[in-house]
Amino acid sequence: MSKSDHIDLLVRAFKAAWDHYFQPGRNGGVLECLARPALAEVLVRKAREGADDEPSLAAAGLEFLFSLEDPPEEPVDLLLEDSPEEPVDERDARWDTHLENGRARFLPVEHVRWLSDAA
Repeated sequence: MSKSDHIDLLVRAFKAAWDHYFQPGRNGGVLECLARPALAEVLVRKAREGADDEPSLAAAGLEFLFSLEDPPEEPVDLLLEDSPEEPVDERDARWDTHLENGRARFLPVEHVRWLSDAA
């Protein structure tokens, strides 16, 4: 497989996985700006491991994107030296947020003109 064909394969697999995962109206919970480079790395690694067809690469990429949503298997238990030894109630009423109790204020946004060196 030529280098150009290899790159085209990776691009098609990336696009297939990306379009399937980030469908309109889907709340994936994964930030696109973080997922994009990570997905590219995973696909390149899979191709180096021997995956050489679009469906298997796209499936591996899609599986990776879904794995980003999964919570850690074991919760991380952070204990501070001065923390009480008794268990902390997971749901503390002081931290509950309700929209009817919230206040919002709209602030004017100033527009800045950005001059690029490329122009």
